[in-house]
Amino acid sequence: MALFGKKSKDEATAFVPSPAEAKAWFDRARQMSESKNFDSAFTFYASGFKLDPRDLSIHDEVLKLASEYYRQVGDPATAKQIKQIDGSTDIDHFVAALFGWWHDVSNPKLAIKAITAAVKADLNTFGTAMADTVISLSQQGDKILTAKELKNLMELFKSAGAWNQAIKVGQAALELDRSDSALEKSLNELAAERAMAEGGYNENVGEEGSFRKFIKNADGQQERDDEESLAGSGGSQERRMARAKKEYEDNPTSPDAITYYSKLLRQLGTAEGTKIAFAILVKGFKDTAQYRFRVEAADIKMLHETSHIAHLQSQYNETNDAELLGQIEKIQVELLAFKKQEFEERAVKYPTDRAIKFQLGLLANEDKDVNLAMECFQKSKDEPKLRVRAGHELGKCFVSEGWFSEAIGEFKESIKAIAGGDNTTELSIRYDLMQALAKKAEADKNVELAREAMEICSGIARKDISYRDIRDCRRHLETLVKELD
Repeated sequence: MALFGKKSKDEATAFVPSPAEAKAWFDRARQMSESKNFDSAFTFYASGFKLDPRDLSIHDEVLKLASEYYRQVGDPATAKQIKQIDGSTDIDHFVAALFGWWHDVSNPKLAIKAITAAVKADLNTFGTAMADTVISLSQQGDKILTAKELKNLMELFKSAGAWNQAIKVGQAALELDRSDSALEKSLNELAAERAMAEGGYNENVGEEGSFRKFIKNADGQQERDDEESLAGSGGSQERRMARAKKEYEDNPTSPDAITYYSKLLRQLGTAEGTKIAFAILVKGFKDTAQYRFRVEAADIKMLHETSHIAHLQSQYNETNDAELLGQIEKIQVELLAFKKQEFEERAVKYPTDRAIKFQLGLLANEDKDVNLAMECFQKSKDEPKLRVRAGHELGKCFVSEGWFSEAIGEFKESIKAIAGGDNTTELSIRYDLMQALAKKAEADKNVELAREAMEICSGIARKDISYRDIRDCRRHLETLVKELD
């Protein structure tokens, strides 16, 4: 029996999942996801769910991607986009509701719309699995749910026999309106109904297995409670780790098992846990060819080497040992080479990811590879959230090449893009603009450029007289203006 009620005969034959066909779409979606091609990834996931919407692990996968989309892009789906996904069946309506939610994942109203559509499509596990997510969303951000909306959701779960979820959203509603005595009474009745259902009282008295079934359900609920705890007690953490380890050992090529087990190992914060996680991720990449495991393993290595350098640097600060200093410098050179090579590979693998291009630009700059750095920063500017930083770094590259006109243009464009939103960054760019103007003024013997630099210097001094060497800059520019005038 489905959790959200029985299907009629016609409904039961209306939809037949096609997991093999769905997998092909999900695999394509993951490829798009890895390269941060959000639009294509969401479309491919939607196509897959139309064929088989049952796997909750894949739903979680998309919601993680949706969170990245929200942070990096954040544009809601248009009515036209959703209409293109929608169709004539309940499954189509459910997937369309999901598609809308993915594009605005922090919106609890869209989450409820997806759950309601799941109920109509008789997808018995999705709604209950999303209950905690909806409650979390309802308590944060600027799109919080009202007590009335939460009560409606409670009734939806209640009608489906999803007692735990109904009680949770009902309690959240009561938190918003403590004076609602009718709701408090409904919650007490819900608790009693849950006890009746889970206690097996509705089964035939004396039926073998009813008590054992109750105990088994209690154990299952304990496991779910453990999973819901972010930190958990020591025992909960141990149980989660034991389950994750067993799942991995039973199926070491499962991407979900690899991801979950390696994540828990890293959360331990121990050298041994990190070492095992690294080995699992390396093996996972070899076994599954999923590049994200290669990326995670490389991130662990880079973090480990960075920590190692910091430890050696601390020892050197105490001893001033020349041999130790040589060791630090050697590791730093090797780490820079590894990082640069790693991000060059990632840039090829994810050609549309501007954040990777930007990071590669910084590494290329550090390696004195100015041509590569400029190329990366130019491409990074296409990403709105990187436009200011990439423009600033590109301007500094132009300065290092002696291309002062180009540098001045980049600095001014970056300042304009900030539009007063970040005073610290703007001050830094203005300082570099001042320096570029001064250098071009000296090279071209142009007093107007020197005066412009002097004006910027004066503005910085009025804001923060202790900023860098602004006093010395002012004296130098004052002298330069007099010489060129």
